[in-house]
Amino acid sequence: MIFLLLFNFLCYFSVNGTPHPMKIAVISGYGTLDSDMQTELQNSLKWFQSAFLVNKSSNPVTIKDVFQSIPEYQKFSSVLVQTHLHRQNIKLQDVQQLLEVADFTVFVIAQDPRRCARDPDLLAEAMPIVPPLATMSICLKNNPRHRNPSLDSRFFFDLFRHEILHGLGYGMIIDKSSLTHRPSEKYIWRNSNGIGHPEMRQFLDFDDFALKKAKSHFGCDKMKGIDADGERKNHLNEYIFGNELMTTHLEASGNIFSWISVGIIERTFNGKEQWYHINRTFVAPEANQYSYGRNFGCDFLQRSCHEFIKITEKLRPNMSIAPFCSKNNRNKCFKLPGSELVYKMSDKECEMRRVIGDESVSSCGGNEHKSHSLCFLMTQSTIYHLQTDKQQQRRCPIIKHLPVNYEVVQCPRAG
Repeated sequence: MIFLLLFNFLCYFSVNGTPHPMKIAVISGYGTLDSDMQTELQNSLKWFQSAFLVNKSSNPVTIKDVFQSIPEYQKFSSVLVQTHLHRQNIKLQDVQQLLEVADFTVFVIAQDPRRCARDPDLLAEAMPIVPPLATMSICLKNNPRHRNPSLDSRFFFDLFRHEILHGLGYGMIIDKSSLTHRPSEKYIWRNSNGIGHPEMRQFLDFDDFALKKAKSHFGCDKMKGIDADGERKNHLNEYIFGNELMTTHLEASGNIFSWISVGIIERTFNGKEQWYHINRTFVAPEANQYSYGRNFGCDFLQRSCHEFIKITEKLRPNMSIAPFCSKNNRNKCFKLPGSELVYKMSDKECEMRRVIGDESVSSCGGNEHKSHSLCFLMTQSTIYHLQTDKQQQRRCPIIKHLPVNYEVVQCPRAG
């Protein structure tokens, strides 16, 4: 019953205007997803309710707003509602009661089947309408499980976190009165043979909260801005940020919501007020795991991976630069947190992995500035990528099969 959903939400009203756990729901007129996807959708909503604190919006959404912004919902008599605890069908006329108490509502909309068929690597899209309302669409026929049945279901947990973050405004809603206005810049990306070709470096326009964290993480006080993937600036740059949750690809081994993304989403305002506050106690265990690029320095941020590897091997021969393949790793091993088992890093386990270029040239997602799309391409190491034009692709030598969270250690001596 609708009253059960409302009761669970009413438990989280703010007291004296203080931020409270965000009450978020996903509404669909198209029924349930595959069992594992639906379960991970619910798990993602649990994560959002624990991670995000908000104040009650002064402009709550009405069913009239929904019909005006999402006209396809006028045809439904009932819808499926998923919250962090429950899933049930309710009459469309009862949705108004839910909207009155929810802090944020995501409506699942139909995806054009012709577009899904045309782009078999397209999986999902999300678009904020205005806080507290967003839409999300999914190409169910492009489910990566169809190509990789052993894919861990946590992949879908990260997928829904990624998409809903865009629905909340990550990389999409910008406070235009306080843009940092970081201009793009040209640079040369040099391949392993030393031949270079021109590239364009783009920066996010709302990075003032995140840049301090990024400078500390990478160990580069001269870092100019938060590198974005392309002119649309919806994502973090994949080469720079690796397995961060909000790059243009999701890794099957796992993706991390870092302190850098905390700074970006907290920079998303609803009017003049900061809309989202992150529960740092809750996200810290995950955010503190983010180790990709830690202390790699300014050469990593400003040069190609091939130049960075050569410079580091010459100037800092004892420094591990995993996940990049390097002779610096020859006597290095890794282990999982809390485990005593040690695994050898080996250049025999390397592959030239594609690093994404400018997402504006993608055949997946087009050039629409008001929508976000996430596309996937399975590679030998089961990583899912946004498609790009071949001329824009860059490749780096990467160690295969590293887990999302690992600790680099000196290998024990034989015998």
